[in-house]
Amino acid sequence: MRLQFLPVVLLATFSIAPAQTVTDATHSAIAATAPDISPVNPDAPSSSLPDAPQAASQPQLPTVTPSGTVTGPVPEHKANASRYHISKWHGVLDPGDKVPHLTTKDKMVFWLHEEINPISILPAAIGAGYSHMIGGDPKYGNDAPAFGERFGAAMLRDASMRFFSDSLVPTIAHEDPRYFRMASGGVKNRALYAAERVFVDRRNSGLRGIDYSDTLGRLGGALLTQAYYPSASINNGVIFRTWGYSMLGGVGDNLLLEFWPDIRDRVFRRHHDQP
Repeated sequence: MRLQFLPVVLLATFSIAPAQTVTDATHSAIAATAPDISPVNPDAPSSSLPDAPQAASQPQLPTVTPSGTVTGPVPEHKANASRYHISKWHGVLDPGDKVPHLTTKDKMVFWLHEEINPISILPAAIGAGYSHMIGGDPKYGNDAPAFGERFGAAMLRDASMRFFSDSLVPTIAHEDPRYFRMASGGVKNRALYAAERVFVDRRNSGLRGIDYSDTLGRLGGALLTQAYYPSASINNGVIFRTWGYSMLGGVGDNLLLEFWPDIRDRVFRRHHDQP
C-alpha cells in the first residue's frame, strides 16, 4: 500500500498619437476604417492576464478517528444502506462507517473468514493454470495429474500466506490486517493508494507504519513452500519469486477491494434503472 506551474505572460501596451499634419478629410477617412485603439491605464487590472497558478488539490485519504470512524469523501453507494451492509470481516469500510473492533481472537480467525470465501480459490486456480502452461514452479510435470498437484500446492500456499499475513503477524505486530478504501477520487490516485497499502498499513493505535503483516507474512508462506514442493523447486530462487508474485497479488487484491464496490454499484444501478 502521488505541480506544474503555468507561465505568466506580460502584456506591453502603448498608444500612438495621430500626426498633426493630417488634413481633416484624410483623418476622417482613416478613422472610419482603423480599429479603435484606446490608451491603457497601467494602474487598472488587466482581464487578459492568466490566473495565478493554483496548487493541485491532493486526494483526501481515508483516516480513522480515535472513536473508530472512517472519515473522508462519502461514495454514492452509501445512499442505499439497505443494499450495502457493514461486515467486520470483509475488510472494506467506507467513510462514515464505524470500524468494528478486532480482538486478538478475531485476528487469529480472520484468515478463516477469507479462506471460506468462494472467490478465494480463483488466485490458486489462475496461478496453477499459468504455471502448468509454462512449465514453471512447482515442477510437477505437464500432464493432467500434474495440474491437480499444482492446484493443491497453490491452495496450500495461499492458505498459509493468509494465516501468516492476516492473522499471526498482525496479532504479534499489533496491526489491523483489513483494507480501508479511499472510496472516491481519481482512478490513478485510488490505484496508487491501493498499491501502497501493501507496504504501509494501520496499527491498532490508528497510526500508520510499515506493513509487516504483508511483507513478512507472505515471506513466511513462501519459505513454507519448501516443505511440500518437489525437490526440483526447492531453492532460494523459488522462494523469492513466490514472495514477489505474492506481493503483486496483494496489490491486485487491494485494487479489487477498492474498485469492486463501484463496479457493483454501477451494475445494480443499471439493473435497478431498467423497466
